[in-house]
Amino acid sequence: MDRKNKIDMEKQLSEFYSTLDYKPISANAISIYLILLQIDCKTEWLTEFKVTNTILMSKIKGLNISALQRARNELINNDYILYKKRSKPE
Repeated sequence: MDRKNKIDMEKQLSEFYSTLDYKPISANAISIYLILLQIDCKTEWLTEFKVTNTILMSKIKGLNISALQRARNELINNDYILYKKRSKPE
């Protein structure tokens, strides 16, 4: 990780944990956010990136699709992430 990514990651984590004090979310939502943050860092902070449900579920032991959807909705409803459902090819 280069210096810019390290600074961005530290800043993002600091802001995230500060926000949790007044906008708490579940442990699954926190885990998903941290995974997404790590992926975003690897993309060098793209504005938008794609991650499949399968990838997210594989990184959190015991996370099923309904728990993933609940956690993702928590993140969306509390303004932690923006989410666009993938359009299916015709």
